[in-house]
Amino acid sequence: MLANVKMTKVREKLLNTALELFLDKGYDNTTVNEIIKKSKTSKGSFYHHFRGKEELLFCVAYKFDEVYDDWLKTEDSTKSALQRLKDFNVFVCNNLENSPYKVFYSDLYGMQVRTQFERHILNPDRLYYKLVNRLFKEAIENGEITTNRSYSELGKIYTSIQRGLTYDWCLNKWSYSLTDRSKQIINAYLDSLKQI
Repeated sequence: MLANVKMTKVREKLLNTALELFLDKGYDNTTVNEIIKKSKTSKGSFYHHFRGKEELLFCVAYKFDEVYDDWLKTEDSTKSALQRLKDFNVFVCNNLENSPYKVFYSDLYGMQVRTQFERHILNPDRLYYKLVNRLFKEAIENGEITTNRSYSELGKIYTSIQRGLTYDWCLNKWSYSLTDRSKQIINAYLDSLKQI
């Protein structure tokens, strides 16, 4: 289920149908009418749940959150919170690199910048942000890091680094390993926060 987005069966059907069509035909070549027809819904249902095709693409961010439940199931709580942040970074980047939706990242990032509507990629209620904030809070409480910043400020830096790296990876047409590059930079950031 999508985090904090009311997911009715119709909404989910529309989203899954749209993503299927986007993968098959491309985002630009898919029309709202095709999504409605293939999902066997109505125009009224479509516009009740989404403002337009653009918003369907934005919901890809919530599809990523579905896999974070898998990470939670395997999270090793015996490791330090900082190490789990490093592990989570690798998990996120591996999923981005291997996602069938990576063909949409350039459109997703570009449209999120231009939209006047909600920027779903930045929604603090997403599981992604909740996990990052929880781990930073734990790292501070355990004395793993020394900082006068709040856990949410640290989380914003961490997530902005990940978004920036993902954007650069898209600009370079996936010509390098996002996971390897991100490990270098995120690990350096996290290590800079360690208690001395």
